[in-house]
Amino acid sequence: MVTRGSTLIITCNSTSNPSPPIYTWTLPGSTILIGASLNVTDIQPSRSGQYQVLVWNRMTPTGGTSRNGTSDAIFTVDVQCMLIMSYHR
Repeated sequence: MVTRGSTLIITCNSTSNPSPPIYTWTLPGSTILIGASLNVTDIQPSRSGQYQVLVWNRMTPTGGTSRNGTSDAIFTVDVQCMLIMSYHR
């Protein structure tokens, strides 16, 4: 859960050989970002939903065929509005 207007920061770490891996983030609305960290400033309720990070690299063994290695994670972000109440007499 994240409060509307705040900053959402998620960092993904992985160990790969060869390095470095490539990180691809898919956000609600099919927005795609590249990098090990996801940083969404001034997050709004429209950014609630499923997020996915895909990590991959390519290995080319000596005398062999290139292969991609991949791993992914899917998670849900819920952006909440802060309720401010005032009391008047």
